[in-house]
Formats: sequence, C-alpha cells, structure tokens
Amino acid sequence: MRCLTLARAAMTQGHEVCFFVSDIDAALEKRINATGIRIIRLPSLEYGCQQSSVAIEAEYETSQQETEARYFLSTVAGYQLDWIVVDHYGYGEPWISAIKRAGYCLLLIEDWPHRKVSADLLLDPRPGAVASDYQEYIRSEKVLSGSGFNLIREEFFAEPCSSSRRVQRVLLNLGGYDHRGLSADILDALASEDFVNKLSFTVLLSQSSPAFSRIQSRSQSSEYPFSVNLIDHCDDMAGLYRSHDVCIGASGGSLWERVAMRLPTALVIVADNQKPQASYAEDNGLVKVVADYSGTAGSFDTSAFRSLVESDEVRQSMQDSSANLIEKSGSRCVIQAVENTKPEGMTLRSAIVSDMRDFYRWQKQPGARRFFRTPQLPRWSQHRRWYQGVMSDASVSLYIVLFNGEKAGYVRVDGAVTSSKSSSVGSSLGSSEVSILISRNFRGRKLAVNALKALVSRYPETRFCADVAPGNFASRKVFKRAGFQKTGGRRYEY
Repeated sequence: MRCLTLARAAMTQGHEVCFFVSDIDAALEKRINATGIRIIRLPSLEYGCQQSSVAIEAEYETSQQETEARYFLSTVAGYQLDWIVVDHYGYGEPWISAIKRAGYCLLLIEDWPHRKVSADLLLDPRPGAVASDYQEYIRSEKVLSGSGFNLIREEFFAEPCSSSRRVQRVLLNLGGYDHRGLSADILDALASEDFVNKLSFTVLLSQSSPAFSRIQSRSQSSEYPFSVNLIDHCDDMAGLYRSHDVCIGASGGSLWERVAMRLPTALVIVADNQKPQASYAEDNGLVKVVADYSGTAGSFDTSAFRSLVESDEVRQSMQDSSANLIEKSGSRCVIQAVENTKPEGMTLRSAIVSDMRDFYRWQKQPGARRFFRTPQLPRWSQHRRWYQGVMSDASVSLYIVLFNGEKAGYVRVDGAVTSSKSSSVGSSLGSSEVSILISRNFRGRKLAVNALKALVSRYPETRFCADVAPGNFASRKVFKRAGFQKTGGRRYEY
C-alpha cells in the first residue's frame, strides 16, 4: 500500500509507473489495476519465497537474492526503467548491488536500520526516524526520513475520527496476511473477559490467513460473547477507521494511518522490526502497546486493553497527542527528492526529447565521428529528423550515460524491445547491435567499459554485437574490457 501511495504521487507528477510482483493478493491487484498502473508478474521460483516458516522481515540467502535479481533483470529487460523502488525485507545488498551493476538508480524503502546497502536513496517514512539512525549503513545525505516523507494516502487527512465518550465498535486489523493467526488468538483471549460483552468487533483479515477460518467458524456458531463482523478486504480504510471507536492494530505502516486519523489504538507488535516505531509511538502518547508477538511466545494484555476501552481520558489524550503530528502526505516530497537526486558513479537512463542537443554537441567534438559509418557531421535539421525518427523507432533504444548525475555520453542499441513500444512482456532483445560514444570531457573514467557492462547486465538474456572499424583501437580495447569477444574482422560479440 505504501508503494501504491508513492506510485500515485509519481503519476500525478508526470511519471510512468509499473509494479513488478512475484505474488499479489487479488484484492490488492484489483486496487492497483483501478489506478491504471500496469502489473507485471515475475517468475515463480521453485524454492518458494513465501514460506510461512520464514520470518517476513528475514533477508534471503545471498544465492537466492542473486537468482531473483537475474530473474528480475530478465523480466524488466523490455522496459526502459530509470528508477527501481524496492520495498522488500528479503532483498538486501546482494540483490541491490546486482541491480546497481545494471546501471539502474535505486530507492530502498526501509523501516528498520540493520544492514548496509548501496542504494542511491533510502527512505524511512516513520515519524521520529532520523538520518543518523542509518549512520552505520549508508551516508546520511542519501537518507529520506521522518514524517515529512511519510507514505500515508491523502484520504487519511481529510476528516479525523471523532472523540467518543463511549467505546462500542472495535476494529481488529493486524495488517498483511496475519500468517501466524494472531487475530484469532486475540479474540480468544478477549472472549473470557466480561468487559467486552457489549462491544462489537470488525475483523479485517485476508482469507489466506489461518485465522480467517477459525474466526469464521466460531462466529457462525456463536461461540464469541460479542458480535464479530469478519471482512476480507476494504476499499475505504479511512471510512472504516472513522466508523470505529478503537482499533487493535499492528505496528506497521498502518499505525501512522491511524495516527493521522486520530483513532485510539491498542498496538500489537508482530515482528522485531516494528519495535522501534512502537516504542516511539507509545513514548509520545500515541498508542498503548498491548501485545508483543515478535518472539516465539507472546500474549495479549487484556487489562491494558480494558484501560483503553474504559478510560475516556486515555483515549482523548491519544487523540490530542496525534493532532498535527502528521499533517499531510509526504509522497510528493519523496518523488521530488528522486527527481533532484544525482546518483553517484555511472548510471544509465533512457534518452528523452530534451537530450537531442546533447547528442549533437557530443558528435561535434573533434574526432567523435571519425569511425562512424557516415563520418560527416549532419546539419542540425538532419540531426533533428534522425533523432525524432530514432525516438519513435521500436527497434532502437537510446540510453544516456550519466556520471555523478551529469550527462557524459550515450549508448545505442539496435534491436531492443521496450514496453512502451511493444506488447511483448519480458522478451529478449535477440541479437542486438550496440554502439557507444562518451564525451571527451568525461574520458579517462572507464565510463565506456562500465556502461557496456551495465548494459549486458541489464539484458542478461541478450546477445550483443558491435561493429568496430579498423584502426579504432580505443573502441576495440573498450569492448574487450567489457567482455566482448572478437568473432570476425570488425565484429565483436557478447
């Protein structure tokens, strides 16, 4: 959901967005499709990433990350992507470095300072988070942190929950899939307490959770001393929050939705990575922690929940503390930060119309066209027609080579397939000819070699070839160092 919030903000600022997923809940898929965002399926791997025995916050083994990175790169080969946004606990530096080697810029969404990463930007949208939290893992200037960069949707700021002098309706929502079935355990614990008999519970829970059938069965047989309305999805979370007096909720991203809505919350910790924000929220009077299931054992504190239900003062204090803590969505600020970021080192991005003059300027440099098939420099009008033709040609891809965010040259690929010009999803480029030109101002930095290496990493299933003219010793050296092999008089292949 936080990725969807960010994606919608990117679209409003003129960017194109795709979701790449290996698995997705049907309700979420429908919600994403309704926004017009395209969903591309990644290959399902045999070892299965979704095993419930593995903690959701655990990072995958290095070999698994490297394998999944190759599958990802193969899938996105048909799309000229400029930034990759990854929100996945299982993907750490092995996955990230593989994507970076392909010349992509990468934003990592994180909410748990615990590992070194080479991302271009790291986003921790938790209120209270600061860049210094990550000083052991990434340079502070690469960190976007705190409430100003929150990924809460706009609808949660429209109308806050009203103050209630009496609790009647309770929402139970632990977020995600609740793969451990904790929702059922909590209802079982409350069923033995007299003070909940007059309450009604709404339980928002995926049908894939083991708790769903347990709660459904007990509710249908009237085993609970209170009413239970079990739902498997909700298209209007803000409205759902607004229609309840108290929430029993997990300490994930939805915590800050409830804070923005000023909904009094009994907080449940379900994973180690949730502890820092749970402590911050409780220390600032925003919630009351009633359970910690981050370990193998855990129990629901019914007395703590009772004090929240029965004390008007406690709930009012929560709402007062929540007021003005988060005033608006920070998703647009994140997109602006991405737009203004100058990634370090060499990166590739797809060429756009405004790059036309740079292409012409590079070709005007002394000796730039010496080994071109047509060495003569074209007139500006000829260059403009050529550039416009190439930009509309489905068989050609142009990439700008950037060095520390500055335009340094270009790579051209003839035979590329792009998502915007073809319906072939994840198709191979086949046999593609590559050519490269680096500005004289940026030579001596191995940019040509690194750009070619990034290109072949970006398209792992493609065979590349290059036509190197006799006497072009510099290009011959570049292609050899990038891993190309000479297969003919002037032909090099990878």
